[in-house]
Amino acid sequence: MSEPEATRAVETAGNTASNQISGGSFGMSLQAGTIHGGVHIHHQPFASVVPRQLPTVPVYFTNRTAETRLLDEALAGRRDGGPALVLLSGPGGAGKTALASYWGNSASENFPDGQLYADLGGFRAEQPVAPGEVLVRFLRGLGMAPEQVPVDLAEQAALFRSLTAELRLLVLLDNAISAAQVTPLLPGSAGCMVLVTSRWRLGGVLAQGGVLVEVAALSQDHAVELLTRSVGRARTDAESQHVGDLARLCGRLPIALCVAGARLASRPRWPVGRVVRELADEQRRLAALSVEGGVSVTSVFDVSYEGLSAPQARAYRWLALHPGSDFDLKTAAAGVELPLQEAAKVLETLVDASVLEDSGTDRYRFHDLIRLHARRRAEVEDSQSEREAVVERIAEYYLSVAVAADRMVMPLEWHVGPAYEREGGGPAVYRSSLEALDGLESELPNLMAVLRAAFERGLDQLVWQLCEGMWSLFLYRKHFQDWIAAYQLGIEAAERCGNQGAKARMRNRLGIGFHNLSREEEALQEGRDSLTAARAAGHELAESEALQLVGMASRALGRFDESIEALREAVEIDRRTQQVHSEALAQRRLGQALYAAGQTAQAVDELKRACELAARLSDPAVEAMSRVCLAEALTRADRASEALGLAQAAWTVVENSGSNQYQARVMMVWGQAAEGLNDLPTARDRLLKARAFFIEAGVPNLKPVQDALSRVETRLETRQREDDEEHPAR
Repeated sequence: MSEPEATRAVETAGNTASNQISGGSFGMSLQAGTIHGGVHIHHQPFASVVPRQLPTVPVYFTNRTAETRLLDEALAGRRDGGPALVLLSGPGGAGKTALASYWGNSASENFPDGQLYADLGGFRAEQPVAPGEVLVRFLRGLGMAPEQVPVDLAEQAALFRSLTAELRLLVLLDNAISAAQVTPLLPGSAGCMVLVTSRWRLGGVLAQGGVLVEVAALSQDHAVELLTRSVGRARTDAESQHVGDLARLCGRLPIALCVAGARLASRPRWPVGRVVRELADEQRRLAALSVEGGVSVTSVFDVSYEGLSAPQARAYRWLALHPGSDFDLKTAAAGVELPLQEAAKVLETLVDASVLEDSGTDRYRFHDLIRLHARRRAEVEDSQSEREAVVERIAEYYLSVAVAADRMVMPLEWHVGPAYEREGGGPAVYRSSLEALDGLESELPNLMAVLRAAFERGLDQLVWQLCEGMWSLFLYRKHFQDWIAAYQLGIEAAERCGNQGAKARMRNRLGIGFHNLSREEEALQEGRDSLTAARAAGHELAESEALQLVGMASRALGRFDESIEALREAVEIDRRTQQVHSEALAQRRLGQALYAAGQTAQAVDELKRACELAARLSDPAVEAMSRVCLAEALTRADRASEALGLAQAAWTVVENSGSNQYQARVMMVWGQAAEGLNDLPTARDRLLKARAFFIEAGVPNLKPVQDALSRVETRLETRQREDDEEHPAR
């Protein structure tokens, strides 16, 4: 499925009339005039796997019985009409997330519909996470397809409340910085519970009925208990006085206790008193470097840092510069310029030292306080150029990942970016298109974070190339919010480096996003701007691409003369430059424009040519969808038997494609052909399936398929009535 036509979920079927939904609609929408017969819609928006997203509980989690009792009481006393809401407030490193995860896992039977988690990033150096980004992940976690997720925050929040209205979920919102971050993320059911962690007492959360649970430092006894569990009772019993001093020097904060305990655990011959002396000296020397939890936190991290080898310390500093929330081994190796095996050993030592968290298979993350400490050490020990080079290497690595995935999914696509030339010819990174898309999708939050960081640093060449590499992900998995945001940055980056060819491509990709969202005036404007840039660059491939977008958007707006003119020009360019793949797409779109304009005979001729061109490509999806468009035109031309054969042949290609859009289009055309052959039961069956696929694809305008289905239902009822009149004995 390597064609931009996947960007359009449904074309007007059989006529040029349309019934648009003002403002856009997502999820399950139904528009129809008069419906004859029953309408049955079966729609299950949730995934079969219940989301279990809570972070793992730290190994040495200690006590918190008083706080867990308050959480139990909040659950038991939840109010009608909305979710139970609890604010866990306390200093950084006090263990708020650990407490929430521990309680959430122990109370999981109260939330049979699952657990959702988001780190709102309120206390990281980067911008806090926007509620819209979280809602997209939550809606997807509940089983919603990316193309069904709206772009507008208010629509996202309303949809989330609707989907959770009958559910019993636990939602953990970690590291919130304001009530404005939290409010859109509240589910819509009294059966749900929301835990919010923050270093601040968020009055706006409490004003919404939130219960405050303060999470302070551990008591002295429990701080000693945590150290004992990590270091071993034999050592702590032998130096009980020093263990008590160490607990006090750590401010009795779990994060500091864990780091100090890990330092001792990795050095079994060291007496506890040695670390106590180091820490006492460090606190006196670094009293000016207070972090929010107190001088003790910074000094604990500094003592641990001084115990790292030079390669470990460098990795600690440089990995903290990663713009995203987590990273895998290969990303780390690229950032610190080490071979994979060496990087793996370094990461293991950082995990053992409790300064880096192992958050999954080959994935790692920093606690936000430790990340801040590591970045401060980088500012002191590394030059600005060295720090910028780390971010640039990480961005280059993600670019290589994106390019490899994009090549696997869309091997026939042309490109502007030189990264495609550098990455070409090497061994395949992915085994299939599906694996490539899944891999890229799993890294989308990091890709967007890296994209923004590169843009802020003026790495414009990297920015627009990253956007180009992410194209197949957006085309097939949608993610509209990120799609629009990415290409808006890509356009500005291309403009800043004066690359008209890149600017043409960025505007084209943004325009196709608008076309997907039925924002056709914006799509048309981007197409025209892309065309201007392409002509300024003298880039004929980009010119054809821009003309095709102008043609598609004009057709959707009912401006058929403009559409046909633009598409004829695109076909001519591709024919002259012998770009068969692009010509096949342009030819098909020209046929569709002629069909929409009522010029059926001409449409059939152009679509036959499109099929001939597509047959020369090693892209079954392009060929299949070209046949579908031809079948639609043949049905209108009273050649339904030919159309039926084409639709059936196309179905063998798209049946297992995983694309609801393609499946819907084939079923729609198959149903129309069956109707043309007077096989009304088959027509109804195929049209019902087409409608179901369109609903699953999140298509906002179901009028074409509903009109066809209503027409078939009416004919079937008439046939049944006439049969009853002719054979009354039955």
